[in-house]
Amino acid sequence: MKGICLVFSYLDHPADVYVHVSNGSMDGVFEDAALATFEVMIDVSQVGVSSAVTAEIDADDIEQLLYKWVDRLLYFFDAESFAVGRTQVMVSRDLPRPSLTARIFGEPYDPKKHGQKVAVKAMTYSMMQISREGGVWEVYFVLDI
Repeated sequence: MKGICLVFSYLDHPADVYVHVSNGSMDGVFEDAALATFEVMIDVSQVGVSSAVTAEIDADDIEQLLYKWVDRLLYFFDAESFAVGRTQVMVSRDLPRPSLTARIFGEPYDPKKHGQKVAVKAMTYSMMQISREGGVWEVYFVLDI
């Protein structure tokens, strides 16, 4: 069973957006990272879930998997004008390569409906940390704005 979203917050950073996500499951922390990323750009509460796309990603390690995940989400927004409202993620940490499969729910981006906040240019590895303590996954990452 997936954990519930415990928290995501934005921490002080001199130039970019520093994100902290906590969740009781690895799947949930990746889902929350998606929402935290989109909340920087738009009002996620206004996004309907009338359509869905699928993503399958593999990586060399869990940090690269997070990087590729957020990067793929930014691609959907920038190239496909797809606003994300919710995700369902299944992360596999099996060796030799961690992977994820996701359903990404949303709708075509409409600035009148979803608003316009800050443009996110890219995901970064800067200050990235992924750890589990006391049954809670903690993820930190920086979005280049």
